[in-house]
Amino acid sequence: MARQITRLAGKSNATANRDIDNERIFESKTRVKPLSKVIQRNKKLNSPILIAGFPGPGLVGSISTSYIIDKLEMYQIACVESEHIAPGVIYVGGKLRHPFRLYSNKERNVCVLVCEAPIMIQGMYSVLNTVMKWGLDNRVKEVMVLDGIAVEGLPDSKRTPMILSSDGKSADAANLLRDDGSINIANKSQQEAADSGPFYANTAFIGGIAGGLLSACLSNGIACKALLVLASSGIPDPEGAAILLESVDNTTNDEILKIDTKQLREQGAKVKRRMEEIMRSIREQQAQQYQQQEQQQQQAQGNTHVRQGIMYG
Repeated sequence: MARQITRLAGKSNATANRDIDNERIFESKTRVKPLSKVIQRNKKLNSPILIAGFPGPGLVGSISTSYIIDKLEMYQIACVESEHIAPGVIYVGGKLRHPFRLYSNKERNVCVLVCEAPIMIQGMYSVLNTVMKWGLDNRVKEVMVLDGIAVEGLPDSKRTPMILSSDGKSADAANLLRDDGSINIANKSQQEAADSGPFYANTAFIGGIAGGLLSACLSNGIACKALLVLASSGIPDPEGAAILLESVDNTTNDEILKIDTKQLREQGAKVKRRMEEIMRSIREQQAQQYQQQEQQQQQAQGNTHVRQGIMYG
């Protein structure tokens, strides 16, 4: 009996060890893999700011990060490999690349995180915790997430970005998301509300990979900000990306991040002109269809009156 109990106890311990090993294997399914060229350089990052952008409304996050990479002449330093990331590659910059990439500038004090493939929801924590471990190992001092807020139609050119900060000290020119008892929104006139620009409530929820990354920052004690701008859903918005980059410059006061957004502004103006032309064309077509329907209805009513006026015999 004693031997049987010992055998069962040994089996339980073996099963427990196997479960622990399986858990370790599960956690090890996600990793940040440095590129071989970067390993050969053997250079450490210099307490960088990590800027992250993901596909979202207006693609403002992806456009912003791609523009930063181009203007700062960044190079790829690592990729994130995980079975929780949808398999595939992306062709960009004249070559095939991993969809989840990390870049650095030459001074190694600014990094950019790019993710252009879906992450399975059940593996979101594994992927983001791995990225945070990389951030802690490389002494990332702050994470900034750039994203859009979906709106219908074309957003106002005077739109103001929403800036949410983990320290509660950062605010944009409009002092958005600030609790101020002296301001009574209900007593504001419509004209005052229009002049003050878009109003954002004092409470906001950010979900998906952007919100998950910010949540991981809070859990690991890394300062973080979310820079959000109103953007049309399904339409590339270079102007919105330019607004975000100008906000990055204003909030960091870092000379390296003073990036000229003239090119994005010009692209945004072209996109807006095209969309206005398309919308004008759609309105004209709708007006013509309405007129045709009116004429058909009038003709049908006229034919009815004629038939009623015919006399027989």
